[in-house]
Amino acid sequence: MNLCILIPCHKRIDLLRRAIAVLGEHPVLVVDDSQDGLALGEIPHIRTSGSRGFARSVNRGLVELQQRGFSHVLLLNDDVQVEPQCILRLKQAWSESDGAIAPVLQEPDGALSSGFLVGALGRIRVRPGTVDAPAEVDAVSGAAILMRCTERLDEGYRHGFEDLDLCRRLRLRGLRVRTIPSARCLHDGGATVSRTSRYAQRAAVSGHIRYLGGGWRSGLAVALGVGQVLREGGSPQRLLGVWEGWRDHRQDAQSSAVSACSS
Repeated sequence: MNLCILIPCHKRIDLLRRAIAVLGEHPVLVVDDSQDGLALGEIPHIRTSGSRGFARSVNRGLVELQQRGFSHVLLLNDDVQVEPQCILRLKQAWSESDGAIAPVLQEPDGALSSGFLVGALGRIRVRPGTVDAPAEVDAVSGAAILMRCTERLDEGYRHGFEDLDLCRRLRLRGLRVRTIPSARCLHDGGATVSRTSRYAQRAAVSGHIRYLGGGWRSGLAVALGVGQVLREGGSPQRLLGVWEGWRDHRQDAQSSAVSACSS
């Protein structure tokens, strides 16, 4: 396996340097998606045109890795720190029947998560990271995924759900999506974009609607978003983010319809 670690970074160079510090001798490529350019010095990197978003930054990096001859990629968020032996254990666990495998993530509160389970009505549940054996799941987090460099993320997602969409497409191709409990990472979730911010709520709702396919399922995503905010005691700004997410999807759908008619 010819593997490179790919890390998109928008602004938190402090997190990026912390993440790279524990990677040892593994080859690394950073995709600098900042507006004005980060002071990356000796860190191997490429630049986007700035503020292109997670999915586009990742895809830009994947194209570059293919051109450099890498076969596989470990995609990492800049707020992830791999534990010793994590990368080796992922590489050892990989098989040709896999589409994506991922480590167990330890969140700041100590909770362990090992992928996602998707309910029939679109509810996403985090699978507790308490199982000892590798297990197939519906999806794994984009915070840390080992996959082939030939894969691509759907750039229609703003921030979130592009990982679930990728895993769904992999499973539809008959490939497995698994978590590997012996491989672990520390994930400072929300360090780059706060999960409780208005923007994160907006992006999550628009992404969820896109993932569910829109139509009458849009109401499910909105209801789940509102329920989450109320359950967590979120601010009115987050409720506004739910509405903005629904509006964003409507505008995206209208733009797609106009483009289809004009082509």
